[in-house]
Amino acid sequence: MKRLIILFMVVLISFTAYLTNVSAKLTEELIIKTITNDFIDTHKINLDGFNLLHIREIDWNKRDLTVQQKSLSKIFMDIHDEQIIGDFAPLFYINEEKKKGYVFEKKLSGSDKLYVLTFDNTTQKWKTTNSIDKMGKDLVELGLLKGAE
Repeated sequence: MKRLIILFMVVLISFTAYLTNVSAKLTEELIIKTITNDFIDTHKINLDGFNLLHIREIDWNKRDLTVQQKSLSKIFMDIHDEQIIGDFAPLFYINEEKKKGYVFEKKLSGSDKLYVLTFDNTTQKWKTTNSIDKMGKDLVELGLLKGAE
């Protein structure tokens, strides 16, 4: 009987941990989708042919990054170093040909800073060619921050 109770408790704890991870993943996806839609509306850009590059793929602590990945990681770190608490981590979108990209930086203030990236074939590195700062929807309006009541 004790074994059955212990087995039941292990299954219950495992299921609870699984549900917690599923909820966190959905929350991350919702945040990414919300910020992306705000940038599309604010900057009037078309993301057809672009794919989200998750920051884990260019993690600066990761071993064996390619030259291209290292250059994207450096761009991420440069943006990150200038952020304040409350700004969202930059989102990277790279086109299928891997020649053009966008970085979305959603600020705590509601500002949407768009970085335009191009790939330099000679150096095999990504470079920021332009940055455009426009006011987007504020975080409360987007549902990413709870307003004071």
